[in-house]
Amino acid sequence: MQTKQKRQAVVFPKEQKILQQLGENIRLAMKRRKITQTMIAERTGLSKPTLRNIERGESTVSIGHYLRVLAVLGLAEDLAKVALDDALGRKLQDIELLKTTQPGTRPASGRPSSTSGGMPHRPTPKASAPASQPASSQRIQSLLELARSRANQDDGQGQNAHDGQPDTSSSGEDA
Repeated sequence: MQTKQKRQAVVFPKEQKILQQLGENIRLAMKRRKITQTMIAERTGLSKPTLRNIERGESTVSIGHYLRVLAVLGLAEDLAKVALDDALGRKLQDIELLKTTQPGTRPASGRPSSTSGGMPHRPTPKASAPASQPASSQRIQSLLELARSRANQDDGQGQNAHDGQPDTSSSGEDA
């Protein structure tokens, strides 16, 4: 009789470090709340060895188990924030939209068709590209500048209320 081998995800070292950071964050959250592994095990129904694997950031533990532990810690909503603001995806989509319109042609509305999904049209900032570049390259440049300015605006929202300086504490720890 042939035994079935368990499938495991291929996790590269950089991704493993992210999982290890998640495990460390979970461990710190438990300590801050003075919640022991025994308490987490009772509340989640997970075994202590599984909890130790979660604290180590093991990739063999299902995401559902990670979610259960986060829920007990009151942090489950944080998981919903993953990939919520996909800046790279928006940039790629904007570039793709620009490629689909031919240089020098305009849709019936008289505006470039750089909007999608019923989103309002935002004027594209003028690119400081040399005149020798084709119009499509200039439009791509202007879109990239717009995306950078949006990213800078997003960065400006993470400021401390008391001093107006950018919030550089990105460790995810509670104060």
